[in-house]
Amino acid sequence: MIFYFSGTGNSEYVARQLAEALGERLIGMAQAINSGEMHYTLGEGETVGWVFPTYSWGPAPIAVAFARKVEIEGFASHTYSYMVTTCGDDIALSAQMWRSEMSKRGMHCNMAMSVQMPNNYILLPGFDVDAKDLEVKKRNAAVPRIAQVVAAIESRSACDDVVRGSMPWLKSKVVYPMFRRYAMSDSGFASQKPLCNGCGKCVKVCPNANISLSSDGVPEWHGNCAMCLSCIHRCPMRAIQYGKQTQKKGRYHF
Repeated sequence: MIFYFSGTGNSEYVARQLAEALGERLIGMAQAINSGEMHYTLGEGETVGWVFPTYSWGPAPIAVAFARKVEIEGFASHTYSYMVTTCGDDIALSAQMWRSEMSKRGMHCNMAMSVQMPNNYILLPGFDVDAKDLEVKKRNAAVPRIAQVVAAIESRSACDDVVRGSMPWLKSKVVYPMFRRYAMSDSGFASQKPLCNGCGKCVKVCPNANISLSSDGVPEWHGNCAMCLSCIHRCPMRAIQYGKQTQKKGRYHF
């Protein structure tokens, strides 16, 4: 059983590759939250995987919210559980933070691995998508990396294999909490009317069902944002912006 969350497709790609290689069930965290389906039963010998993106050097908040509510019948001390997180560069202390969340629920995480994927965070100054050559390089490198993840899971590895990067404590214990407190608001999103054609793509791809179209076909955000940036990256008309920060920045989705 693999639970996953993804905004622009990086983590979904990894999760689907793992599910296919391992023959595991695949369950979307956001879809489960929206449907209210939060109870699952493990089969005999079934493993539990958690796949999600790293948000500012910590676990994606929606993944944390899901982990705090989900009920997994049959999860026991012998159950093999693992975490795989996608990141642009490094994850700092994300693995330790995830284990802390697991322990609060009486669960464990035997192994953690990180998979570098193309950057998608563009909302703050100094952040942009990767150059095309680097994007291609990361996506190509992800293929053998996912094979390594599969091999680690099949061997029931209990060793972490992650890129923590420099100053991990500062990133995860200072920057991540600040990000969650001050940078998770959807108030900056707006659609430029001359470009927006009211297609509703943003409504369809929003994992939190946080976007609707007004009577004149303009998207509106309702304060329950996962900050996954799916809407801004997947808009076919490039009509969605976040203040003035994103007007000249690139767009990306897997």
